[in-house]
Amino acid sequence: MSEADAIQARRAELSLVANRFGPDHRETLKARNLLGFALHRAGRLEEAERELRTTENDCARALGPADPETLFSQSLLAYLLLDSGNLREAVNQQRILVESTAAALGEHDPVTLGRRVNHGVLLHHLGRRKAAEQEQRATLAVCGEVLGERHPITTSCQSSLEAIRGDS
Repeated sequence: MSEADAIQARRAELSLVANRFGPDHRETLKARNLLGFALHRAGRLEEAERELRTTENDCARALGPADPETLFSQSLLAYLLLDSGNLREAVNQQRILVESTAAALGEHDPVTLGRRVNHGVLLHHLGRRKAAEQEQRATLAVCGEVLGERHPITTSCQSSLEAIRGDS
């Protein structure tokens, strides 16, 4: 399926669920997130950003800031901002995502820890080496304790920390 076909399919799905359930229903918001993702994948970044920003706001309003669909929306927006070259806002969005995920799932949840690793990576890409290293060190300590040294998130964090140290 081409990217254009995927967008058309997502728009059709969105129309069906919005007509059936209404604009603030979880299924409608999920369909909007998936449309934003399809637009992103197709390289239609400005359109994708508009869709994902409004969907994120609507998810937070209708479902609450800690709802999984709201967190998914925040995640999609963070990656879009990164791909758009807007690193500063991507880092800010990733920080918000980490905080929201920690509030929803807890500080020791693997999803929270993975998002903390991603946040450290973004800080590193921004040239904020000290902040990136601090984030990865703190995350690695929790990962080792909670997930174990061989868990993929722990090893990813360790690799990221080594890369940051290699830049000094």
